[in-house]
Amino acid sequence: MGSKARRNTTTRLRYFYLNGKIHKVLRRSRAEDLLIAWDYQLGKRVAYNLTDVNKNKQHAYSMKEVEQIIGKHHDTINMHLRRGDLKYPQRIYSINGNKTPGKYFWSEDDIRSMHNFFKTVHRGRPRKDGAITPGDMPSRAEVEAKMKQENILYVKNGEDFVPVWKQPEW
Repeated sequence: MGSKARRNTTTRLRYFYLNGKIHKVLRRSRAEDLLIAWDYQLGKRVAYNLTDVNKNKQHAYSMKEVEQIIGKHHDTINMHLRRGDLKYPQRIYSINGNKTPGKYFWSEDDIRSMHNFFKTVHRGRPRKDGAITPGDMPSRAEVEAKMKQENILYVKNGEDFVPVWKQPEW
């Protein structure tokens, strides 16, 4: 019987934000403490210290990940992008020389500003008293926990589940 090759279950970092600019990882070497990346704004390869990148990077989120974090459908997000209510995130392109436009990627700061915007948007028909009902929006702590991929503990309070956090133990 042959042995099966094990697959790496951890997701590798492919895209990230550093200093407000989106980058794509081209080469990573832990032994050399070196990361070679493509800077989309500058349009060239750049080299960084791997430990500095790990300390200061922000994750780049695709539309599917943003939908899960914010709890809104992609059509709703696209509608507000087209209206100008939300700022378009940075877009990647093919690095083969054609610069064919690709997907949009949101930074953590973009997701926080999107969450702040959707807290002020009323869901459904306007109320007579003018109050805003944002619907089933996650709280700021839930958004932060989803971005950092932390566990959220829910406690049943009667019929409802209430999120409870405890400080991570080091």
